[in-house]
Amino acid sequence: MINLEKAIEGMGDAQNKLRDATAINSPTVISEQMMRLSQYAGILDSFLAEIEKEYEIKLSAKILEYTKDGEMKFSPAETRSKMELAETKGQILYLTRLVGSAWKQVGVSQSRWNHLNTESRTNL
Repeated sequence: MINLEKAIEGMGDAQNKLRDATAINSPTVISEQMMRLSQYAGILDSFLAEIEKEYEIKLSAKILEYTKDGEMKFSPAETRSKMELAETKGQILYLTRLVGSAWKQVGVSQSRWNHLNTESRTNL
């Protein structure tokens, strides 16, 4: 199974190849890199879902720990818990941005691919 770093690296590589000048007019390059990009984005989505799940479980456990026996009221306990889990939340936000950007680029690539194929049929 591919790890998180390799998935991010592969996604970046596919995005860079789509940004390359050769991809602009090549349906083959667009198609290949769009497929790679969507695969890596899907992998990152899975990692993201797992990290979000773990974050929510840890957040709930910390809030419960701090509010148990009336040690803290809910709002301060929630704030403290979120502060303690800020690094994980930052990773969630970062990965969410990467995945969202990748899916947008897949959509734009599909449009470009369709345009090039339509254009090639009309030039026959």
